Amino acid sequence: MSGTRSYAQVDDFVDYTEQEVWEEYIRETVVPLWEAAWQLKEYHRQLQHEFNGRRLETLSEREQQVFLGGIDPRRDEVYRRNSVAKFNKAFFGAQVSDLQSWLLSEGSEVQTEVTVEVEDSQFIEFADEVHDRLTQALSSQTLYQGWQEPKVDFNALLTSPDEVHDIVERLYQGVLDFVVNHSYPSFYLWSLNQTPRRFLQEAYPEFDDTQPLVRDQFGVTALDWQNPIKPDTEIYDSYEILCFPEYNPNNQGRSFGGSIAKTNELIWTYFSDYSTQTFRDALSTYFNNVSNLKQDYEDRVANRIANVPEQWVGRQFSIYFDGLSAATDRSDVEDSKESIMDLLDQAAPLLFLGLNKITYVSDDYLKIKPIGD
Repeated sequence: MSGTRSYAQVDDFVDYTEQEVWEEYIRETVVPLWEAAWQLKEYHRQLQHEFNGRRLETLSEREQQVFLGGIDPRRDEVYRRNSVAKFNKAFFGAQVSDLQSWLLSEGSEVQTEVTVEVEDSQFIEFADEVHDRLTQALSSQTLYQGWQEPKVDFNALLTSPDEVHDIVERLYQGVLDFVVNHSYPSFYLWSLNQTPRRFLQEAYPEFDDTQPLVRDQFGVTALDWQNPIKPDTEIYDSYEILCFPEYNPNNQGRSFGGSIAKTNELIWTYFSDYSTQTFRDALSTYFNNVSNLKQDYEDRVANRIANVPEQWVGRQFSIYFDGLSAATDRSDVEDSKESIMDLLDQAAPLLFLGLNKITYVSDDYLKIKPIGD
């Protein structure tokens, strides 16, 4: 087995055995992110309800600032840097539906009738998904029950753009505080998923003492697969693959830990996928150094997978088995000199670090793909 450094040796690593530590994690990391996502989602919903489809001329001067604040018809780039209108368009999809016609009519005797619209932006889609994932997480645990939907004073926010900006900033900072790149508690949960027990015991020396916590609160269960190792043996227990129900292909469910892991996947996707470029563009306009969090993580842990077969890194592969004999090609299983235990040992760092996940389980093979594929 490719050895891994015990996290008892890592300075400031989370005390994963203590229930109070997890209460604090939920209260100080999970709930603030959930609250900010909810507030932005609700603010956008009320913007849509109040303004979508209305004629610009029917809006009060204060309300028009949402769509026109900081627009200068005399400039080539009509949106001034950090203007209210630019901010609301980027983050909330709020804009004059035909801005060009409105600009051409400015200063003329004939005013063009235009409407305003509030569409679903990628940023709001992100906030919406984060809220839903974390609602599921919070609903799946009993460690901390002091969470409730925050109040949103729509009228106050409408007249205070800086307060809206502050909530956006809290969401962004909340993401950075939560993601596995920067949060040891999030990383610990992330690493439990689809990892052989033996590897977890080596990484976390007190892991066996945490079973009630990881089972009853985090939702860790056993992967449903045709384990060929003889049951009721020590080696069978060592190669039991633990996972969250969300990642159990043949027996799916919901859990706190699985929802946390799914939220991390969601964050990585939005901060890296080409299809979410407008989301990153919006953030980059107002925040410095918006990075590809998934790539940053992969670069950070690259040295941890030195003993993994090179052809597996960043690629899909399968482990086929017949009894204890195993190979990555079905035709090689019969004559293979490697066992299912050998191949699980080689794959374990990828699974532990969350770089790969088991996506399909059959009677005689496991399909393993890079996370996000």
